Amino acid sequence: MEKEDHILHSMYTELKSKITGVCAYCAQAFGVKSEDEKAGLTLLDEYKNHSSLRNLFIEGYHVIIV
Repeated sequence: MEKEDHILHSMYTELKSKITGVCAYCAQAFGVKSEDEKAGLTLLDEYKNHSSLRNLFIEGYHVIIV
């Protein structure tokens, strides 16, 4: 979504400062781990290399699925 021609680029750039992080397992599985790191996104790996949704909900975050 960093690329300007990506269909979700404008929404991504508006929300990027609010992104807590991305699932480390999923980033690796989808082959975008290095791109996520280059974009400065935090890789979350609290539970078996996945992000902990429970922890995020407890902290008051919301999940947006695109």
